[in-house]
Amino acid sequence: MKAKQRTLAFLLVLVLAAGAALALLTHANRKAEQAASEVEDGSIPLLDVTGDTLEQVAVQYEGETLTLLPGDGWTLAEDPDYHLDDSACDTIRTALADMRAKRQLEAQPGEDYGFDVPRLVVNVTAAGERTTLTVGAENPVTGDVYVRRNGEDTVYAVDAAKFRCMEQTKAELFGAFSPAGITASDIEALRYTLQSGEVVSLQAVSQPTGADSTAYQTVWRLTDAPDAALDADKTDALLAALASYVTGQDTAADSYACGFDDPLVTAEVTTADGTAVLTYAIGTDGYYMRVSGDESVYTVDGQTVAALCQTAEQLK
Repeated sequence: MKAKQRTLAFLLVLVLAAGAALALLTHANRKAEQAASEVEDGSIPLLDVTGDTLEQVAVQYEGETLTLLPGDGWTLAEDPDYHLDDSACDTIRTALADMRAKRQLEAQPGEDYGFDVPRLVVNVTAAGERTTLTVGAENPVTGDVYVRRNGEDTVYAVDAAKFRCMEQTKAELFGAFSPAGITASDIEALRYTLQSGEVVSLQAVSQPTGADSTAYQTVWRLTDAPDAALDADKTDALLAALASYVTGQDTAADSYACGFDDPLVTAEVTTADGTAVLTYAIGTDGYYMRVSGDESVYTVDGQTVAALCQTAEQLK
C-alpha cells in the first residue's frame, strides 16, 4: 500500500513539473512571438520620449550642432534670439516620440555601417535621461538607415524617413515671420526716405465711396499733395511689402557688409501701437532689413524692396 502511495506521489510530482515546464515554454513562446511580431511590424522602441518628458534635442548635422529647447515655442540654445520654425521642430519631436526600428542585428567584423562618418547624430534628453542615436549609412535596397544607440554593439535598421526632418541646417529651420509685427491694414501713416534723399509721406484718408454714398473707404494720399490721386496697386504693394515675411535671420551680422551704412530706403511706419522704423539695404549677398529695437539683420527678396523704392511721382 505504501509503495503504491509513493508511486502516486512521484507521478503527481512529475505531472506538476511537466505542467510548470509547459507553462514556462508557453510563456517563452509567447515572448518570442511578441518579439518576432515587433520585428515584423518595425516596432522595436529606441527611445522613451513623450511631448511632456522631452527636455532637449541636440542634432549634429553637416558640421553644425543645433540644440532645440521646447517650451512656449522652440528656442535654439546656441542662438536664443533666432526665430525657429515651430512647426518643423514639432515634427522632430513627433518623430522622436515614435522612433522605432524595423530590425536589430549584431555588428559584423569589418563593417562600420557608416558610423565612422555618421550622417547624423541625435542626442535626446527626456525625463533626465540622455540617449544618443548615431545614424550611419543608408541601405539602398531597403531604404533603411543603420542606427546605433549609446555606442552599443547592436545595430538597428530604421526607416530613413524618420530622420529626414532632422537633416536641416540652421537656415533651413528658420521660421518666416514679420519682425515688425504689423499687417498692411494696421498702417495709419507712412514716411520713408529713399537713398536719393527724397522723403515721401503718406496718410490714410477715409472718404465716401460715391457722391451720395454713406459708405466709406480708406485711400492713401501724399501728405504734401492730398489732392493727387495715387495708383492703388502701387500703394497696396507698398503697404504689403512693409508687412511681408522675412526669409532669413542673422543675429550677429556685419551691418556694413549688409549695406546699412547707405540704405536703399528707411521707412517710419505708424500704427495704433506706435511707430516702427524699418531700414532696407543691399549687401554682398542680397537684400536685407532691420527693425528698430532689434539687433538682427533679416533677409528679404528683391521684389519687396522694389515695391518700397517708389518716388512720390511714381506712386501717382
